[in-house]
Amino acid sequence: MTKELLVYIDTRKIGTLDEVNGSLRFRYEDLYRKDPTAIPLSPWIPLREEETVGTHVRNYFENLLPEGDLRDLISKAIQVSQENVFGFLEHFGGDMAGNISVLLPGEQPGQRRYIPIPRSLILEWSENHSGKPLVLQTTNSRLSLSGAQDKISLYIDFAGEFHLPVGDAPSTHILKPDIRSREGVLHSSLNEAFVMKLAGKIGMDVPRTEYLPEIRSLLVKRYDRTWPENPNGPVGRLKQNDLCQLSDVPSNKKYEAEGGLTLSQCFSLVRRHSAQPGPDTIRLIGWLAFNAAVGNMDGHAKNLSILTEKDGRVRLAPFYDLMSTNVYPELSRKMAFGIGGENRLDWLMYRHWERFSDETGIKSSLVFRTVETVLKNVIKEIPASKEEIQKLALSESERTFLDKLTHHIEKIATRSIHLSLTSSSPGTPSPE
Repeated sequence: MTKELLVYIDTRKIGTLDEVNGSLRFRYEDLYRKDPTAIPLSPWIPLREEETVGTHVRNYFENLLPEGDLRDLISKAIQVSQENVFGFLEHFGGDMAGNISVLLPGEQPGQRRYIPIPRSLILEWSENHSGKPLVLQTTNSRLSLSGAQDKISLYIDFAGEFHLPVGDAPSTHILKPDIRSREGVLHSSLNEAFVMKLAGKIGMDVPRTEYLPEIRSLLVKRYDRTWPENPNGPVGRLKQNDLCQLSDVPSNKKYEAEGGLTLSQCFSLVRRHSAQPGPDTIRLIGWLAFNAAVGNMDGHAKNLSILTEKDGRVRLAPFYDLMSTNVYPELSRKMAFGIGGENRLDWLMYRHWERFSDETGIKSSLVFRTVETVLKNVIKEIPASKEEIQKLALSESERTFLDKLTHHIEKIATRSIHLSLTSSSPGTPSPE
C-alpha cells in the first residue's frame, strides 16, 4: 500500500504527497484546485487536475529540509537516507518555512500543541550537544523539522516563555545559539546580532532580532508569520518560496560555484515574481553591497525568498542570515555570488560592478548610487550599532570579539569604497 503525506495550508488540506516508482508525486485536492483564490505551491507544480510527478515535486519539498552537514547528522540519527525526502517529511514537517504543513494521515491539523522548554536547557544543550540537534534528544518524533537544527524553532508566548512546537503548531521565532560544530567560529550569534542590527540601522528590511547573552543566542522574530491581537488568537503563516524553489533547483545548487543560480538569474526571478520589481531590484543591489561591506561570503540563493503578504502583495522577503563570515580565517574567502565575474572580496573593483550592471541590465548609475549609499551608511552606523550591543551584559570575551568584529567591518567597508567606487584605482589589492 502506498504511503501518503497530507499537505495543508493552515487547517485546509490542499493536496497529497506520495511516492510512485521512486519519484515524489503531488496531487491537489479538487476543492482547493477549483477555488479561484488558490495559489500553486510553486510555478513548477501548477494548479491542474493531473498529478505532478518527479523532479519538480522533489525540488520543492527538498528545499524545505535542512541542508548539508546537518541533514547528514539527522539522517544518521533517524536512520533515513539523506536523499529520502519523503522519509524526512514523515518524521518532521509540521512547522516549516512559509505557509504549508506536512502531516501524517490521521494527524489533525490545527492542534496548536507546544512543549515548554526552559532557557537553562537550551544553554546546556548548546554548550554540550557537539552538533546533535535538540529535538532528536526528545521522545516526540513529530516535532517541527525546523526545530531539528542548530536553528531552533520556538513559540514564544505573551509572557516571554519558550516552547517547542509539535505537529503543525506554528513557531513565532528562530533561536540561533553559537555555532560550536566548526572550530574557530567563535561568538557566531553575537556576530549575527551585530550585523543584523547594522543592516537595520542603514534601512535594510530585516526581521526583528535580539541578542540573549545569558544563553549566548540570537532570537529572530519570524517574518513569515502573522500575529494575533490578543493572547489567545492563532498565529498565522505567510507563503514564501526561496529562489531555489522558484527556479526548480535542489538546495545543493544554492551556490553559483556548484552550478547554481547566477546573480543575473536571481535578479530576473525577483523582477518576474515581485509586484514591486523596481524597489526590490534596488533592495537586492543593496543586499549585495552590504554583504561586501561586512564580509558576508555566504549570501547564497536560499537566503533570498519571495514572500506573499497577508494582503496578497508579493515582494522580496526581508533579508536574514547576515553575518561577517570572513572575520573567521577558517571559513571560505570567496563570495557565494561572483559580482561581474569576481568572487574575491579584496579584488572586487569598479569594473566588476560595471560588468554586473551590463549582465543584469540595470543602469550603472543606479548600481553605483546604491552601492555608495550602502557602503557609506555602514561606516556611519557602526559606532551606534556597537554601542547598543555593548549595553547588554556581555562577557569579556564577547566584548573583545565585538571590538575585533567592528574594526574588521570598518576596514572592509572603507576599502570597498576605495575599490568599488573609483574607476581607476591605483595599484592592485592583495588577496587574503
